[in-house]
Amino acid sequence: MNAPQRYLKDVAEPAFLDFQRNPTSARHAGQACVAVYHAIDRFKYPKKSGNLREDWRNHKDCGGMFRIVDMIAHKYKHAVSGDEKEPIDARKLTLRGLVFGKEVGGTSGFNATDLGEGGIDLHNLQFVIRDVIQFLHQEALKLPDATPDEGGNNPHV
Repeated sequence: MNAPQRYLKDVAEPAFLDFQRNPTSARHAGQACVAVYHAIDRFKYPKKSGNLREDWRNHKDCGGMFRIVDMIAHKYKHAVSGDEKEPIDARKLTLRGLVFGKEVGGTSGFNATDLGEGGIDLHNLQFVIRDVIQFLHQEALKLPDATPDEGGNNPHV
């Protein structure tokens, strides 16, 4: 089992399962996003993960979902995600508007009000996180030191 596989099993999946057990908790949602997002560090250690981050944010199969997890993880951890620092064009529907709702231009902390009023629904966020975890498992299996799961998938997600 390689480092990304171990991290997904020991950190990301348990955080996601906690969120599933507490589906209305923005705290559990934020913690799950932080745990899942930081799996990226295990893929590139000891190198920085910047290029891989951009690749995954733009990936044809999972880019939008990974970007959502990235945005929420950074808002939860730093109060503002990098995506929120971009200028707002009122003529365009943006991903950050869909994710953060009415607090699009604000710097308020991550909380249930931000996600519950015009932002991504926590129920829908569970599916996003689940799909990102599955994508990360697929990426981990591409590494030379990967150990395939029995049955080829992860039963916890």
